Amino acid sequence: MATDTSHPEQTPDRTGVIPESYAVYVTDARVHVWQYRVNVSEPEGAWYFVETLDRDNDPKLSLDHAAPMPPTADGYWIYSRTYNCELDCE
Repeated sequence: MATDTSHPEQTPDRTGVIPESYAVYVTDARVHVWQYRVNVSEPEGAWYFVETLDRDNDPKLSLDHAAPMPPTADGYWIYSRTYNCELDCE
């Protein structure tokens, strides 16, 4: 499966985030993506899950103003102002 919309257990814990920015969590098998959004139901903003990408599909991520965080036992976070992904569709 190239993308999945089921919500993983690991969620971003960063606060004071710029609206419409992204959090990407990378593990050995998958890449999980969230977007920080401000809306009527969450006027202070909240993280919303976007998608999960299978790393076997060799996703190519494009991130601007990316800030990688120190790795954890399961993977690592990258916070970014923008996010775009292309899958290798050979």
